[in-house]
Amino acid sequence: MDACASPPLPHDCTRLLLVDTDNLFLDDVGGALRANKGIHVVATARSIEDAYDCAARHTPDVIVISWGKASRAFVHAALANRSSAGTDPLIVIVLRRGITSVPGLISLSLLPNVALVVHEQLEKLLLRHTSLESPALLH
Repeated sequence: MDACASPPLPHDCTRLLLVDTDNLFLDDVGGALRANKGIHVVATARSIEDAYDCAARHTPDVIVISWGKASRAFVHAALANRSSAGTDPLIVIVLRRGITSVPGLISLSLLPNVALVVHEQLEKLLLRHTSLESPALLH
C-alpha cells in the first residue's frame, strides 16, 4: 500500500502529514484529526523513508511527527526543502512524557514554525478542538 496515497483535497483545508515511527500518537489521534472538517490528512507515514516521500509529494502545511532517532534529520530536511520553495510547514514534534533533554531539540524549538508537545497534550488539544467543531464525535 502506498503510504502517500491521498484523494484530492479541498482548497480551504489545512494539509496535514502524520509521521509516527514509534506508534506514539497515530492510532490515538489520527481519527480525531480525520474527523475535523478544517484538516485534511494528506498522508500518514510510519517510517522516515515514507515521510520524505510524502512530504515531497504533498507539501503539507503541517507535519506532526513523533520524536525518534531519525526525526531530527527529517525535520531539518523538511525545513530546508520548504524554505527554498518559499513557505515553511508548521512542524509539531510529539514527545513522550518524561523527555526533558534531547540534543538538538532546544535549537529546533526556537524556530518560529516548530512546536514541541507532549503526547498527552496533543491528544487533549485535538479532542478539545474537535469537540468544539462537532460534539457528536465524542459520543
